[in-house]
Amino acid sequence: MKMKKKMIWIISILLLSVIVAGCSSQGSSQPAKQEAPYPTKQIELVVPAGPGGLTDLTARLVADFVSKKWKQPVLVINKPGAGNVTGLQYGLMQGRPDGYTAVADNIAASVLMVAGMKNPPIKLEDRIFVSKFVDNPMCFSVAADSPFKDMKELVEWIKQNPEKLTHSSLSTISMNALTAAELCKAIGVDYKKTQPILVQSGSAGITMIAGGHAILGDQSVQETYPLAAGGKLRVLAVASKERSPLFPDVPTCQELGINIDVTWYGGISLPKGTPDYIVKKWDQTIAEIEQDPEFINKMKEMHGNASYLNTADYNNSIKEQVEQYTELFDSMGVRQ
Repeated sequence: MKMKKKMIWIISILLLSVIVAGCSSQGSSQPAKQEAPYPTKQIELVVPAGPGGLTDLTARLVADFVSKKWKQPVLVINKPGAGNVTGLQYGLMQGRPDGYTAVADNIAASVLMVAGMKNPPIKLEDRIFVSKFVDNPMCFSVAADSPFKDMKELVEWIKQNPEKLTHSSLSTISMNALTAAELCKAIGVDYKKTQPILVQSGSAGITMIAGGHAILGDQSVQETYPLAAGGKLRVLAVASKERSPLFPDVPTCQELGINIDVTWYGGISLPKGTPDYIVKKWDQTIAEIEQDPEFINKMKEMHGNASYLNTADYNNSIKEQVEQYTELFDSMGVRQ
């Protein structure tokens, strides 16, 4: 009898231990994975273009302000070539997803590449679009001695003579080609009848217009401003919803009844797989510096606009534009 009672006592203790252990297990969770301190060393900001352009200049400005905030050096590295692909591959495909390699991305290297190519070498899903930090509207210009005094005169002439319209373009899927195509679509002209002239750089294209070697300039306001300020170009319209501070007296296309909005922009991208907390830190920091009056003024000195979109809005905008411009490039017959 005593032995039986002893066995019952032992079994009861064991059962109680199991129950307590189970309750303890259900009542606690695994400790959260500790986020590594970031940043603790130098960061590389890759520019997929050469020095001196708006992508490079604004990337250096962002690098300077981020470096001051984080108290770590942010080194800008230029990797031009192959239509932005060289820099994108270096920064997004070869760079580790640890936050120490970022890319100064732009619409040409993302939206236009994906919309204009059936099998782009760098796809949207190959990167994390963090936030937008700059934009720069496109505009239409002619040589200072051009017979076209305003946009209305030029549009009427294009409608009657689309095959005589010459305009510069970096490639068949460049911002220049997109801007000209959007104009043609808005005024009911077949873009395929026009005469794009391929150039090696934006500066070469705008110089061609100023010299009278092509009729229509379709560059950004930043590229157009120096020759316009020097009296070599006449700016007829800005292809965005709002007037440009560089050309306050020049109407927008929408003011003239031409429904287009074409704007170059740049932002920060990170390699896919980068931890969320690092993505959020970049986004929050870009948001902060976009409110800094010194940053805004320095951006204006470069003839760019400080323009912020957070991660969610930036990604939504990119997806919408890819759909829109894929359809446009298909209609142009240039989608590769």
